Amino acid sequence: MFEHGNGYLFQAGLDEAGYPEYVFPVDETATEGMRNCGFAVHRVPIDPADIAGQLAFLTEAYEGVVVWVNTAHLSYADVYRDNVPYLHAVVVEAVAEDRATVDVLDCLVVDLKPFSCRARLSVTDLERAVGDRIRSEAHDGMGYFWAITDERPPSASSGAAGTVPDLGSALVRQAGRFAAEKRFHSAIRHYQRLCEACFTDTPDRAAHAARRLFHHSTVLYAAPALTLMERSLHAAGAPERTLHLHEAALRDWQAMGVLALRFEATAAPSVLRRINDRFAALDQTTTTLWESIAAW
Repeated sequence: MFEHGNGYLFQAGLDEAGYPEYVFPVDETATEGMRNCGFAVHRVPIDPADIAGQLAFLTEAYEGVVVWVNTAHLSYADVYRDNVPYLHAVVVEAVAEDRATVDVLDCLVVDLKPFSCRARLSVTDLERAVGDRIRSEAHDGMGYFWAITDERPPSASSGAAGTVPDLGSALVRQAGRFAAEKRFHSAIRHYQRLCEACFTDTPDRAAHAARRLFHHSTVLYAAPALTLMERSLHAAGAPERTLHLHEAALRDWQAMGVLALRFEATAAPSVLRRINDRFAALDQTTTTLWESIAAW
């Protein structure tokens, strides 16, 4: 999905709590990536008056249903209870016969040690989770149930060659979008400005923004996406120059995570200067990386 859904392109904005985030366009990446790989994406508006009935029908038809939720109402993990609510997605796998509970798969609970889990959630809590609207500047998929069906011919679903678009062309297409769309080629500079506004605010806000920078750079988005991208580049036969630029970008994001933790602990101006220097390096390296891919 990252290869064929433009998932290596990142944009910046403010999250649900008003803090900076640097993230790929989640809904767009999943939808376009699945469709480009031969799957159908079904989007069904949620009926607030019959959520359990809808899910009973959809889970039987599709085996699993993705839904965006407000984490404030997820009772199965302490981290959701103890932290600021945010926009999250879970998979509803089954509905109880009495329609009082649902079984969910949560693929990423971001605790001190991230984990995934299966859990049972009351329908009342699920109704609150899907109805308590929460938005970020980067994405908002609330209000719908999502399901996927495999539309590929039998030979393709068993792994035959040529079932998805050419990988090199998909990466070159992303490079073209990076150059053409401001939300992508200006993302790091925009993210830097948003972070700096928080870092020069109150001590509590600065410390929280620094921890968020650590999460976005190292745990959740930037470095993990670049780790996936390394596989894609090798599979596409990328030249050495592109691979070296990619390695530099990954090292810079990993170093950014360390600096963010230092700033959270010290609020030292010298560390903030180093963060800004690292942002400048990342902006240049990221631009040059995509230019090298466009030149394939």
